[in-house]
Amino acid sequence: MDRTAAPYSTRAHTRPDDTCRVALVTGATSGIGAATALELAWRGLRVVVLGRDADRGAVVVSRIQASGGQACLVTADLCDDAGLESAIDEAASVWGRLDHAFNNAGVTGPGTVADATTADFDRAFAVNTRALWLCMRAEVRHMRRTGGGSIVNNLSVHSVRTVFPGVAPYAASKAAAHALTRCAAVELAGQGIRVNGVAPGPVDTGMFAGAGPHPGSADAWEPLLPMGRAGTTGEVADAVAWLFSDEARYVTGNVVAVDGGFLAS
Repeated sequence: MDRTAAPYSTRAHTRPDDTCRVALVTGATSGIGAATALELAWRGLRVVVLGRDADRGAVVVSRIQASGGQACLVTADLCDDAGLESAIDEAASVWGRLDHAFNNAGVTGPGTVADATTADFDRAFAVNTRALWLCMRAEVRHMRRTGGGSIVNNLSVHSVRTVFPGVAPYAASKAAAHALTRCAAVELAGQGIRVNGVAPGPVDTGMFAGAGPHPGSADAWEPLLPMGRAGTTGEVADAVAWLFSDEARYVTGNVVAVDGGFLAS
């Protein structure tokens, strides 16, 4: 199975066998989402790739299938409430179940508290908070039907700590998503559904590497990272895969920082 969407660590391990379970990944057409879809498929899960861009999503699905994995594509606009819930219902119907969901899709939200536009504020909360809630609500419905499951939300270090000025709508929407994650974990623990989050720091994507000299760029991040480098999409994918695994069966309500030590510093 081709696992690469960005450079991975050089560790070697034996491919697990997890062929009965189904995982949904939102925002799976590029970046962290694509890397996670590839990683989960490599581990033997059947993967539903959900995103807005059908062409890029088809590429991810093709890579999985060409390497012997099972995947399908579902398209959805996260700002369309009814369409989003219908897409998750479609995702659960492909193989008749939904065991895992990585709610990864998100948008930026530029601006300070004093100068952010209403449009930027509303869009950040519509995608990063409201759509995440709608996804969880629909996912939980299907997981209850089959006796349990595991949800991981992509939250960002900005959900925990103010990193740079100028991203107030994004940070606030991610902090709200962080709170939703904790609420869901407490509410669903007795129903066999675990809910956790990952909080990536800077991740070495093409967009990040090509950013100019401004707050949030590679140059601004580097001195803040104890490990001295940005992470890879594969390193975030590994954390998500572990949270889905039976090795994490007693882990819920946690947010795993994948940040090179940033939050610890």
